[in-house]
Formats: sequence, C-alpha cells, structure tokens
Amino acid sequence: MKRHSFRLLLTGQSMANLGDVFYIVSLISTIYLLTGSAFYMALLPFFSMSARFLGALAAPRVINRFPLPQLLAYSQRLKTILLLTLVASYDHMMQETILLAFMFVSGIAFLDGWASPASSALIPRLVERDQLVKANGVWGIVTQTIQLSAWPLGGILVAFSSAEALIWMTVFLYIAATLLAGWLERLHDVEISEEHQESKDRRAGWKAIVKSPFLRLVTVVELVEVNAGVVWIAAIMYVYVAEVLQAGEPWWGYINSSFFAGLIAGGLIAIRIDQLLHRRARFIIILTAYLAALTTMVFGLISNPYAALLLSVLFGFLTQIKGITLDTLVQLNVKEHLLPKVYAAQEAVSLSTYAAITLLAGFLVDLIGVRFVFIAAGLLLLCSGIMLTIWKKFLKADFQI
Repeated sequence: MKRHSFRLLLTGQSMANLGDVFYIVSLISTIYLLTGSAFYMALLPFFSMSARFLGALAAPRVINRFPLPQLLAYSQRLKTILLLTLVASYDHMMQETILLAFMFVSGIAFLDGWASPASSALIPRLVERDQLVKANGVWGIVTQTIQLSAWPLGGILVAFSSAEALIWMTVFLYIAATLLAGWLERLHDVEISEEHQESKDRRAGWKAIVKSPFLRLVTVVELVEVNAGVVWIAAIMYVYVAEVLQAGEPWWGYINSSFFAGLIAGGLIAIRIDQLLHRRARFIIILTAYLAALTTMVFGLISNPYAALLLSVLFGFLTQIKGITLDTLVQLNVKEHLLPKVYAAQEAVSLSTYAAITLLAGFLVDLIGVRFVFIAAGLLLLCSGIMLTIWKKFLKADFQI
C-alpha cells in the first residue's frame, strides 16, 4: 500500500513538474514573438518566484484545513483550471494582454507554494523509516532528470510544432497529474487528526524553527546555500563560459548539463549507499558542505573547460548527496504533523531573498567580474560548513534502522 502510494505521488508530481516547465517554455516563445523584449521575458521568473513565496507563506493556513493528499489534489485541480483558462485566451494574446498571462503564471506558482511542502511532507508517511534515504534519492533523481531534460525538450517541441501545441501538451500532463492526485487522495481519505492541537496553529512551522536548534541550523544553512547557489544559474554561467573559459556557446550547454548529471549521479549513489548515509549522516553533511565550498572557489579560479566540466559534475554530486541526507534528517527529527508547516516556512525563508540575490549577483558580475562572484559564493558555502561544524551536536543522527 505504502509503496504503491509513493509511486502515485512520484508519478503525479513528475507529470506536474514536467508541465510546469513546458508551459513556461511555451509562454517564453509566445512573449518573445509578441514583444521581442528581454524585460518581459525576465518578468516571468519574477512573478513566478514572488507568487510561490506568497504561496509558501499561505500554506500553513490551508494545511490546517485539509489532509495533505487532499490539499495536493485540490492544488493540482486548481492549477489545471488556471491553465485551461490561460489556454482559452491563447489565441487572443497580444502585447497589451501579456500582463494578464502573468497573473495566471502567478496563480499557478502560488498553488505550487502549497503543493511543494505537501508532497515533501508526504514522503515519510508513504515509506518506511529505514527506506527514507532511498525514497529521497529516487525523488531527487526523477526531479533532476526532469529539470535536465524538460527545458531542451520543450524548446525542441516548440521548434518542430508550436507554442500552442506545447501548452496543450501541458494541459494533458496537468490532467493526468490531477487524476493521480485524486487517486492518492482516495487511498488516504482520512479526517484531519485532532490529536495535536498545536498543529492547528498556522505559525507552528515558524515556531518549531525558532524553538529547535536543529531546525534553526538547517534553515539558516539552507538559506545561505540557496543564495550562494545563484552563481550556477544559466545567465551567470553564460558569462563564465564566455569570459573565463573563453569557450564557444556549446560549452554553456555542456556545463549546465554536467551539473544536472552530477545531481542525478548523486541520487543514484545515495540509493546504493543509503545505509551508510543513515549511519554517518552528520559526518557526510559536514564533509560535503566543505567540499562543495572548495569546488565552487576552484571553479571560479580555473580557465580550463574540461576541468570546469568535471568540477560542475562534482558540485552537482555533492549537492545532491548533502541535500538527500539533510532532508532525511529533517523528516526523521520533525514530528509528522508539523513537517508540512516546517517545509512551508523553510521554503518561504529560502525564496524571500532569492530574487534579490540573483539581481545582486548579476550586478556584481558586471561590476567586478564573474570570477569574484564564484569565489564569494564559495566563501558563503564555507560559512555554512563552519556553522555545521560548530553546531554539529544539533545534527542528531536519529537514523534507527
């Protein structure tokens, strides 16, 4: 039953995530054809990230009202309705009505702010405790594979068909994800538990982070690492390839792909060594934090494209191993009824500064150079490693198999 439910969750969310990329690719193509403006295209991630942040802030309120499978199903149904409404207006989209399309993008991203903590919090409910590392590894592999393949695949589909055909494909993916979420909802049709009154407090996730030294440490470390990770976005990587590596445009694609390949490799290795990750969680989290910092700084100093390729794979690998281990630690240490609210609060914290830091990183690349930005990011990651070392006693290895 549990294994079947996990497969339903994984398949449904994978289809939803694939659809999320496809409809954005479709909109990018349409907006560029209508306006030829990079500014309008840049507004897409701005609206999306801002709305997702607001969705994460609102998530605890709806988590109080619905069981997680039901919340996930409602979120996906509403996303499908919003997308269908957007598709209905697609033929009439003009430059003057593009802002209306951004409203639909914001609505879908807002609902993702509910779905993301709900799906993450469902994982420990759908698998056995000693299978959590393996389940998180599988989840990471599938998610990163979609991220690796969906953008180029979406571009190819637009080139060979049309933006409208791609957005209709997204509709079918969303409908399939809705049906699977509904199936999961029926399998776990339970009432909201009255057992934990504190779980009804919509600020319970924030309070748990404030009160728990473990959660405070994890949340601050993730905030630092998310902000340091902006140097790996495609726009900054493009400048790095052109100015530091002095390589052609294909190398931009190679570096980006190698990073995602490292993420996938990390997930595969995590599945194979899940028992080791159980036993040595604290050591592995701290070690990978320092190695990721060192890799980022060296990446900014070198000029050899092949070395950069290897370091990109290594950084992706280290990020995945650390992320899976740390996420499993959170799932094992946080009470089940608090977990979705903790995830929502952590996502809100991470998204709160991401857009501003991305703009700052772009400004610093122009002002000081891309090498400096990578070294600064490496120093930030080093700070997270130092924090993990100083307060390692709070990384409780609660991995009882």
